[in-house]
Amino acid sequence: MTLYPVKTFYRNFMKQKLIYSITIVGFAISLAVLILIVSYILEEKSVDKHLPHIANMYRIKQSNGDASIPQRIYQPILDAAPEIDKLCLINSNGVLYEYDNEKKYAKAVTTNKEFIDVFSIVIIQGERKGLLESKTDVLITESFAKKVFGNKNPLGEVLVFGDKEKKVVQAIIADPIATSSLKYDVIINLKQELFYSSRGYNSETYTMFDAIFVLNPLLPPSNTQKKIAELLKPYEGYKETLLAVQPFSEVYFDLKSDNDQFSHANLGMIKLLSWIAIIILILAMLNYINLTTALNNERHKEICIRKTSGAGRGTIFWIFLQESYLSCFISLLLGIGLAILISPFFKELFNKEMNIIDALRTPQTLLSIIFIFIFVGSITGIIPAIVVSKFTPIDLLQQKVRLRNSNIRGIYNTIQLAVTLCLIIGLFVIVKQIKYVKTKDVGFNKELLVSVRLQAKTSEKAAIIKENLLKNPSILNVSGTHGRPFGIYSTSSGSWQNDSIEYNIEKLALMNTDTSFLSTFGLKLIRGRNFRPTDNDGCIINEKTYNYLQLNDLDGKSIMGSELIGVVKDFHFKKMYSELGFISLRYNPEQISHLNIRLSGNNIPESLAQIKSIFKEFEPGINFEPEFYDNWINNMYQKEEKQAKAVKIYALIALLLSCMGLLGLSKFIAIKRTKEIGIRKVNGARIAEIMALLNKDFIKWVAIAFVIATPIAWYAMHKWLENFAYKTELSWWIFALA
Repeated sequence: MTLYPVKTFYRNFMKQKLIYSITIVGFAISLAVLILIVSYILEEKSVDKHLPHIANMYRIKQSNGDASIPQRIYQPILDAAPEIDKLCLINSNGVLYEYDNEKKYAKAVTTNKEFIDVFSIVIIQGERKGLLESKTDVLITESFAKKVFGNKNPLGEVLVFGDKEKKVVQAIIADPIATSSLKYDVIINLKQELFYSSRGYNSETYTMFDAIFVLNPLLPPSNTQKKIAELLKPYEGYKETLLAVQPFSEVYFDLKSDNDQFSHANLGMIKLLSWIAIIILILAMLNYINLTTALNNERHKEICIRKTSGAGRGTIFWIFLQESYLSCFISLLLGIGLAILISPFFKELFNKEMNIIDALRTPQTLLSIIFIFIFVGSITGIIPAIVVSKFTPIDLLQQKVRLRNSNIRGIYNTIQLAVTLCLIIGLFVIVKQIKYVKTKDVGFNKELLVSVRLQAKTSEKAAIIKENLLKNPSILNVSGTHGRPFGIYSTSSGSWQNDSIEYNIEKLALMNTDTSFLSTFGLKLIRGRNFRPTDNDGCIINEKTYNYLQLNDLDGKSIMGSELIGVVKDFHFKKMYSELGFISLRYNPEQISHLNIRLSGNNIPESLAQIKSIFKEFEPGINFEPEFYDNWINNMYQKEEKQAKAVKIYALIALLLSCMGLLGLSKFIAIKRTKEIGIRKVNGARIAEIMALLNKDFIKWVAIAFVIATPIAWYAMHKWLENFAYKTELSWWIFALA
């Protein structure tokens, strides 16, 4: 690029500061958003790629999508597939630990010793040999060691887990890096059974783990899959289940797996941002072409002089293409600076820190930006350059080519307006759906209902805590549960016989509770009776389960080994993505995880303070925080709220770009009709009449954009709403308002 195009660009910029500034700033905003989105997507794509064995790492999962397998088939897998070099079992959870009379929660992984080699754990302090072979071994991360022990050497120190299990620190390991899908503070031997997941089928219970292995690189995984495929079939409840082998690099993006131990990508957000990035880029390019070609009509004298001085089409073409690259380069520099400035505001949207400076140091991001620069500079430069280079001096002098592409510009603006309308309609629908699921009747009274998780000594003293809570006149009722609605801990599967007909029950939710559950939650009993303190192992099922099993009465009936004593009206215990499921409430007040407390509404702050005070009497080292059910349920739809926020931001950007495009079109039309407007003014036309004359063309393009956008937006949002079992309607006013 010579300095000559720079000089002409500067000269033209000084003549048309407003339009050039709008063009470059619009481009810069688009590129800033594009850089943020590309950086986010590339970082998501890099998750777990740091693992040395990633090319040969695989997960064993069930063919039905369940990511965990029973622990008892660990050895049969190794026997059937000797090509597996290392196989580790993983379960992760939060665990309470105590050190120096202080109790806090840590992220823990229970696993076997092979985990160290499979995930290439870096040992900072301690000997690698023999780790996790003893039940009392615990490995802690470097950051956890500093938080708990400060400058003290942690090796050999004792941590107490779960209020009783003493473990000796054997090694300090490196923290999981930011792009790891498995996060933890401590690693514990699974033989300790500090926590575990289980699955029940009739009378059989299985301890479940995720299974990750490293395969011999010389052998294909398909052979291993054939060898282990039918290992589950001999076990009750798994007669139709096959095992599958999945590359570990796919785990982060696998949203179909149930109950696994790894974090996962928000694929919906990635797809949404990818489409928005493409849309924003196209809008910015259309804007640039629109405004540039409009400005080129002001440069006929310059083009004519160049042509008469001997400049050929190629020369004119190259000059204008160079100017396009220059504009794009300036916009790119501004876009990078803008992306760095606004990246902190996108932290909540992306659910992670966005360090653009660090991202720009990675080869993938740099290559992406170079590609964007070349692609955008070429596309936005070629079209105006072709249009200008084909003019002849005679045509220019006679003004035969001046301002004759208004229909093409109208098409550009129609596309921009249609895209903007689609985004606005999408925003309205997402917001409407979020409001719908938050306000939908869940079948129980969630107002003034709080939940407190039992921890450490409070688990053993739940009955006494309940008595103390009920002494407070502002507390109406208290019920203990294991799990809670919208937070089910246990499920079971099995078969049930009724009148020689066998019914298979998949994922029957199980929740331990007590005699006050129905009254605390405001549930209606429609058959049978409530629990009594004298019941040993009774259960109450919901109406859907009762109807599915086609029961006529309750006498002598039992479900999964529990005597059936009642039927409760249906209530929601899962998110609105799924329809009402099957649930069995079991009488077992001794094994509970939460106390659910119904408040009267009188002096709520004082009631909450008293609740915390009562819990702290039994476990002063823990900060108990009562959680309101309505707030907790509302927070379950953060993914959709982030999507709404993303659409809102990008709809505003699209609207801004569309307005810039309309500005270019309005300038174009105003220049074209300058003489006409002058004559009309001389003949007495009022300003309102002139405005109506100029704006009727805009109304035409807006109407066409609306016709195009409506069916596209309707289809897109109809598909999005299919994610929910319970959804709002696509009302006509949404489209009209947009």
